[in-house]
Amino acid sequence: MVLIAILAISTFLDTLCWRHTVHRLETVAHTAIATARKNGWVVNTTPSHRGGWPFGAWVELDRLDATHPASSGAPYDAGWAAEHLRLGGSWPFLLGAELPVSLTGHQAARLVLNNAILTFVTADLQIRFKNPQDLCFSVSQLKLAFSGHWPDKQIFAKNLSGRLIRFPEALAGATRLGIDAKAADLSGFPLPYGASVDLHQMHLALALTASDASTELSLLDPSSYGRLLLQDASASPASTNSRIILSGAMALPSRNGTLTLTVIQWQTLADRLLAQPEIESHLAPDLQVALRKALEKTSTRQARNGQPLSMAIPVVNGEILPDTQAFSALFNGKAPLP
Repeated sequence: MVLIAILAISTFLDTLCWRHTVHRLETVAHTAIATARKNGWVVNTTPSHRGGWPFGAWVELDRLDATHPASSGAPYDAGWAAEHLRLGGSWPFLLGAELPVSLTGHQAARLVLNNAILTFVTADLQIRFKNPQDLCFSVSQLKLAFSGHWPDKQIFAKNLSGRLIRFPEALAGATRLGIDAKAADLSGFPLPYGASVDLHQMHLALALTASDASTELSLLDPSSYGRLLLQDASASPASTNSRIILSGAMALPSRNGTLTLTVIQWQTLADRLLAQPEIESHLAPDLQVALRKALEKTSTRQARNGQPLSMAIPVVNGEILPDTQAFSALFNGKAPLP
């Protein structure tokens, strides 16, 4: 009898907790949709339904479509379509002060800005909100497609995860949006002159600081940001022991600044560049000669384990402009390696 009583009380308390939690989750969902509509989004969903008892609590939508037409206050078109969205999860996640969001079907999102089109296609996306400003995400596969103002390109990421922090009310000069992400593999990453490369162990950490008028603008509006701080953008080209690292800063919206390029085991990468005609044909003749001479000087195993190559590269109007004369002087020994 005692055991039956304990089970009955536990079931009763679990049911009360479940009802309270799903009501809270429904309130969160309704508030998020209302806020999105207030900010110019047109949102359509299927009726929500409850689930999870007795092992957790969640609210599910079988379909969600959201579009944002461009306006004077928000000069971008955006859209998002999702299948089977679940808000909530098992009790351990909910009791850990995190709000999990699972999208187990297919999802697609598109952003159109200044005739440039960015499209995301993925499935099985997991999001955990630590608080409204701080969220973590993970996805097994993600496809990015660039078109319009950009040359048409597709990039595939595997085992992508990271963290996104948002401070819409940040003061001018303070971080308004921050991203820290990593991926096991990245296929089809674009290089200059139409070439591409497969990368692994990619890491990206950047921050966007608020402009003077940021508090009145959407997080998707480029004019809401004053600077881009690239703390680390690094990856290793597939089948090599090289590692490429970029860091630096750019002013916005001019997109002018300076990046620092560091290449570990640069000789392997130089071999690859000179072996690709589409890259080699665009390298200045003096740089090609300098590269080949530098590779000849470092042909022994001991030399190939030497210091990394590092130099500053200017960015003008968003375009990276490597100084071929500086590269040539570096490889010819007229400028010391760091």
